[in-house]
Amino acid sequence: MELRQLRHFIEIVRCASFGQAADKLNITQPALSKSIRNLEQTLGVQLLERHPGGVTPTEYGTLFLDYATLVTEELQRAVQEIDQLRGRGRGVVRVGAGATMMQYLLPPAVRAFVEGDQAGSVTFRQGLRDQLIASLRRGEIDIVVGSINPDRLDEDLRQEAVLEDRIAVVARAGHPLADYPHVELRDLAPFRWVLPESGEAELDRLCAAFRQRGLPQPECVVRTASSVFMASVLKTGDYLSYLPAALINLDPDYAHLRVLDLIEPIWPRVIVGVTYRRRGVMLAPVRRFMNRLADVGRSMQASR
Repeated sequence: MELRQLRHFIEIVRCASFGQAADKLNITQPALSKSIRNLEQTLGVQLLERHPGGVTPTEYGTLFLDYATLVTEELQRAVQEIDQLRGRGRGVVRVGAGATMMQYLLPPAVRAFVEGDQAGSVTFRQGLRDQLIASLRRGEIDIVVGSINPDRLDEDLRQEAVLEDRIAVVARAGHPLADYPHVELRDLAPFRWVLPESGEAELDRLCAAFRQRGLPQPECVVRTASSVFMASVLKTGDYLSYLPAALINLDPDYAHLRVLDLIEPIWPRVIVGVTYRRRGVMLAPVRRFMNRLADVGRSMQASR
């Protein structure tokens, strides 16, 4: 099995066409077809199926695609690391995170990382956690930053805690509940909600809390992936939402919001951390970036 065969296979799957893949790879289509035949003979299975609408991977091909992608990504990372050691390049850290993490935890960590003595660069992929974990397993990103569950063990992944936070119900400073010394769940029932597009687990817990107390389900008027947009909508009316408490306390973009003092918290405390592959190669720039995240987490804890 040769590395070029893996690259040929990946490109065909991406293009869903032998012809388009051959053009991108700058080889002839017969040569590409021969490469794939040799790869299939080596593995003893059929990897691709031709259809009138294009080319799709077989069941074996779908499985093999993840491993082929991982191998090529790891080799590319190795070349980058060698270039860095030879002084020809800078370390690049590929980070996956949700919109909220990119708003309050990551910016100070990125600043500290890119301004350090061994400065590198960072690329980001924003998405839902399940999507990001899939990208992590394929080697497309180095780490995922977000909430973690230390009790949920995965033989392929490791987790490191960075910050302990809590999810808080928030409203604008002039909201009728903003100055309540203690807020009960029934006090929230008359108000409509502006909710994050992600975070279904948090929404499920909110709905369950209302249901357990015989209250009508929260009425959502806006769903958005942008916490900044969500905060701006809250500024214009008597809506409610939920956000990490650290975001409200530390980011000036959210200074107009107030954390409501609930007698009974709806959500347990959240542990924010880094997830990475257990068997992956931990490059030096990635570890340095994780150290900067840990520094930011300690600073946020100390400032409360």
